[in-house]
Order: sequence, then C-alpha cells, then structure tokens
Amino acid sequence: MISLTRARMLRVAAGAGAVGALSLVEPRRLGPLAHGAYRVGVAAATAALVADSSRYDLPVLDPVRDGVVAGGVTMGLMDVVESFDARMVDALRRLGMTRPRLALAALGAAGTAAVIALPHLGDPDRSWSLHEETFGEPAGVPLPSEARALIEALLADAPDAPAPPGAEALREQLETARVLDTGGVGADLQLVVEDPRRLAVPRQQQWPVRGEFLRGGIRYELELQIDGGRLGMLSVMVPDEEPRLEHALSQLASPAFVLPDPDRIALRRETEAP
Repeated sequence: MISLTRARMLRVAAGAGAVGALSLVEPRRLGPLAHGAYRVGVAAATAALVADSSRYDLPVLDPVRDGVVAGGVTMGLMDVVESFDARMVDALRRLGMTRPRLALAALGAAGTAAVIALPHLGDPDRSWSLHEETFGEPAGVPLPSEARALIEALLADAPDAPAPPGAEALREQLETARVLDTGGVGADLQLVVEDPRRLAVPRQQQWPVRGEFLRGGIRYELELQIDGGRLGMLSVMVPDEEPRLEHALSQLASPAFVLPDPDRIALRRETEAP
C-alpha cells in the first residue's frame, strides 16, 4: 500500500491544478503579451515539476538546475508544443467533442497527479517511503537509545580535528531520527529522517568513521550509510578477512545479537594515508 503524505498531497494539488489550468488556455486566441505570459507559465510549471521530482528521485545535476534546464528546453520547444496541442484539440473536435480543452485539462491534471502521488509505480514491492511522514502518523518507531549513542559516537569530532563535512547536519538529523520496523531479524537499522533542515554533502556516501568491536573473539565493524544527504542505515559488518566468517554472519542473523555500548567500540577514521 502506498501512503500519501501531507507534503505529497499538497504537491499533487498544486501540480495538477497548474497543469489543468494551463491546459484550459487556447494559445491561438491570445494576443502577443498574453501569449508570451502563457509560454512563460508553461515553462515555469515544467521547471517546478521537474525540480520537485528531482528532490525525491536521483537528479541529473541537482533539483534546481534540473528544473532550470527543463524550463529552458520547454520554452525553446514551445512552437512544437503548441503545434501538437492545436492538432490534438482540432482532432478531438472532429471526433464530435464539444469541449476538447476541458478533456485535455482533466487528462493533464490526472496524469500530473499520478506522477507526483505514485513515485514508486515502477517498484511495486516498495510500499513505504523512507523520507516522508505517512499521513496522520510519523514513519518508523523510536530509535533505540543504544543505537543513538553509537551514531553520536561515529559523528563526534575527533580529539585533534573536526568531524568530516556534513557531521553537523547529520547530528541535527539524529535528534529526530527514527528507525524503520521492517520485521526482519538482524543488527542493521534502517533510519528514517523526516523533513531535515539540512542535508549532508556528499549526499550518497559511507560515513568515513567506522566503529570496531569484538564479540566472542570475532571482530565486527559498525558502518553508517548516508542516503540522499540523510542518515540512512546503521550496519554491522564482518570484515572479509575474518577467519570465522560464516560463524560471524550466523551470529549477526541471530535475534540474540545486540549492539555494543559506545565505550566498547574503537573508532577508525579514514585519512589520506594509504
């Protein structure tokens, strides 16, 4: 089931309304000034829709520049767009439709609403959004205090140097972060951050600070994944060189496996040294 969020519902209404309103306009009846304003409106609506979509999907450049490029391309192709639009209207009239513009507006609004409201249409197995609040209740469950303490340790400043770029934004996100209850067994925690004020840069990265700890003579590593500039996942990994790799993985999959206390981990920070 795909749940609409408050933010997505507002975007659905705004996007569908803008496309529907512009589709009602007959550009062939407009004067020069109004015609120019109409073209600017179409380009601006296209730019806004592309920029909004890029915020939640993988952008080509970044959301703002993607929108600017899309708006510019649309403006440059308005002669072609209007020619196609006129042919559609005339064809519908020849078929006996008395109000073809109203039909095109309804189709355009419905299509825009579907594109915004159903971002995972091509991924039917994904029934939830990591980044948004489901309507009426927050996503996920409270982040366990021990996991929060471990993430705080990974994001903390080093004794002799500041934390890596993005640490302040991630520490701010941690204050409201929750964890997704996937119903699975294991030590990995899928984190949920709703409407963060700031995002970490780079947006996609493995945090360059790891936490190592021993459990039953086996060395494990804590890794923090950053997804879209937000806290993404806290994972417990087993190094490939671990002699008892198979046993270590079976321990990780056990419901009895618990995260270590922060004072039981050794922080390993990536440096420029080979």
